[in-house]
Amino acid sequence: MEESRTKNAIRNVKVGAIVQTLNKVMIFIVRTVFIKVLNTEYVGVNGLFTNILMILSFAELGIGTAIIFNMYKPVAEHDNEKIKSLMQLYKKSYNIIGIAVFAVGLLIIPFMGIIVKDTPNIKENINFIYVLFLLNTSVSYFFSYKKSIIYAHQKQSIIDNINCMFYFFRSILEIAVLIVTKNFVAYLLIEILFTILENLYISRKSNQMYPFLKEKNIKKLDKSESRGIFSNVKSLFIYKLGGIIMDGTDNILISSMVSVNTVGLCSNYTMLINAVKTIAIQALNGVTASIGNLNVVGDKEQKEKVFYQLTFVNYIVFSFCAIAFILLLNSFIALWIGEQYVLEIPIVIALAVSFWIQGLRTPGYTYRTTLGLFQKAKSTPYIGAITNIILSIVFCKLWGVIGIFIATSIAQLVSYSWIDPYLIHKYEFKTPTGKYFKKFAKYIIVFCFSTIVSLICINPIQMDGILGFILKAVVACVVPNLINIIIFYRTEEFRELKCKIVNPIIKKITGKMTKV
Repeated sequence: MEESRTKNAIRNVKVGAIVQTLNKVMIFIVRTVFIKVLNTEYVGVNGLFTNILMILSFAELGIGTAIIFNMYKPVAEHDNEKIKSLMQLYKKSYNIIGIAVFAVGLLIIPFMGIIVKDTPNIKENINFIYVLFLLNTSVSYFFSYKKSIIYAHQKQSIIDNINCMFYFFRSILEIAVLIVTKNFVAYLLIEILFTILENLYISRKSNQMYPFLKEKNIKKLDKSESRGIFSNVKSLFIYKLGGIIMDGTDNILISSMVSVNTVGLCSNYTMLINAVKTIAIQALNGVTASIGNLNVVGDKEQKEKVFYQLTFVNYIVFSFCAIAFILLLNSFIALWIGEQYVLEIPIVIALAVSFWIQGLRTPGYTYRTTLGLFQKAKSTPYIGAITNIILSIVFCKLWGVIGIFIATSIAQLVSYSWIDPYLIHKYEFKTPTGKYFKKFAKYIIVFCFSTIVSLICINPIQMDGILGFILKAVVACVVPNLINIIIFYRTEEFRELKCKIVNPIIKKITGKMTKV
């Protein structure tokens, strides 16, 4: 079981990382064409409506997470009847959600004048554009429930491969349409079409892999079990809503308090940051099903050990990426689309810090959901959401755009960053949380130290252009990683990382070189 879980996790991580990297390369190419063909106002509208629909997606209510959690045990026990019952519940729920998202989304149209401070310089009707975004989000719920059984069987790599294939062809078509027609509506219609086609394909693939899903004799879940699932859904809904308000309102606040054009400038940065974040978190998602399996069959000591290993890996990855953002993003933006799109360095630092905090809290969230601790600490989402909104408004008036991003970081620290680790230590590991907080504090100190040293090291590099970018990239690769090695090489987490990941990679590379 341990070997199978590890192999599934490694496969999912490798495929997930490769697929997401390819997808993000295509996103970058499409965005480049998008900016060259259309103006910054279109980029701002795209970012704004993406944020609005992110908030509307809270209608998902956590049903997917709750049902996948309930699948781990029947999948491990090969209980196909229970799986069919859960899938039937999932199907009905998501059909209702798809319709509800569209209906609720339409109610936002009368308030569009408040959300958008200044009318953007676009030729299309902004309400019509919004409806197309809304339609794309709504149709994404139909047939998507079939993904859950593949996830529960630890075969996320299959979904990743399908997603990569469809995203590649979608991007090629979008680029062609943008260049030939310069039409934003045509671009959005392609997105809707491919969302539908991908979900239909995954549904068909699921039926091929698990033929019992096509059987008609499906038993309804016991009322007590259904109530238990929807009780978890209710708790997840509150939790996710708070998280979405905290993480997904930045562009809306910038649009209503500053301008849509500023949303466009910031969205170039957030696109790049989110691309890296998606790749990193996708790698973690690749082990989520394996963690769920571990939490069913593993002992407490093993679970705690894996949790700290996962947290350390996240620290290493997200620290390296965050410092690279601080050192390189402005230079990259200038090379990519021009100096006129560059933001002030304090804004870049605030974006990178928010990214880093979110990365460090991801393992806690993953463990809490796979352990089924859905109904604990219900006040946490309110704390995070209210803190973020109040501080965003106050800080934006004091410092402008940077205040909104600082508020998001503070909201994460006072809520989600500590509550998930606290819950899994209290209810599952049965050990004091102090150990985690000490490590977290150490990670903060080392991250700040690495950032300062890295900034000092690139300060003498005054040249612009590709050569200056390359020299800064060398500093970004060497300095923070060297500091982490010096500080952490004696820790248990570092030894495990070296043993399980670094050594096998080195062995594989040297083995290939020997054959050559």
